[in-house]
Amino acid sequence: MILEAILNLFKTLLYACFSWINIPNFPSELINNINAFLDLIFNNLTLLGFFVRPITLQIAIPVLIILLNFEYLYKLTMWILRKIPMLGIK
Repeated sequence: MILEAILNLFKTLLYACFSWINIPNFPSELINNINAFLDLIFNNLTLLGFFVRPITLQIAIPVLIILLNFEYLYKLTMWILRKIPMLGIK
């Protein structure tokens, strides 16, 4: 409950800080293609369930995305931490 409140506060702060950025909408063709791809995956999840449990995919896919982008996440985290003068990180 405390973690949820902190994350909601963080989300509210992000929206407040970056609300002035005008990001264009995705093209409808791209959204349709993404939706078709996700429908293809999730409609055939029972077939995939014969080989891999769905809960395993729920855990493995985000971990794989984080591992593939670890260098960028590390650089972003260190850049943010360097901006906090009280920490003294150089």
